[in-house]
Amino acid sequence: MKKKRQKKPDAGRPLRAKIFGTNDRRLIYAVRRLIDDLSPTIATRLQSGTVNIIFTNKRYMTELNQRYLSRNRPTDVLTFSLDLPQESPGQNLLGEIYICREQAQQQAKTAGKKLHGELLFLVRHGLLHLAGFSHQEMNRLP
Repeated sequence: MKKKRQKKPDAGRPLRAKIFGTNDRRLIYAVRRLIDDLSPTIATRLQSGTVNIIFTNKRYMTELNQRYLSRNRPTDVLTFSLDLPQESPGQNLLGEIYICREQAQQQAKTAGKKLHGELLFLVRHGLLHLAGFSHQEMNRLP
């Protein structure tokens, strides 16, 4: 029998996520669980605060990619680190992670994976970038 995981309120987490662009409760729960699981790995590199995770479409992702990276094409994930003044302890916005659902769907299909797994992989990738991990460092993580 599977042990049921106890829910933790967002207020007690060193890293919290505000999730936009999806109503998929299973995905939202999985993202929060991923953040909990990843917290020990990123805690030494990322202060406590909030991360906005935005699931978006190809058109908007192409606009962001063009505006910030001068690449006129969609991409799967973009991470923006924000250095905003802290409103109250633990409430500061650390950054935003944009994930293109259509790119993720295409990549999942090509790799023979499920969309849900690909979306979580991209959230993890974005969080690790936000914490300052390079691709080389990410490849060495479990």
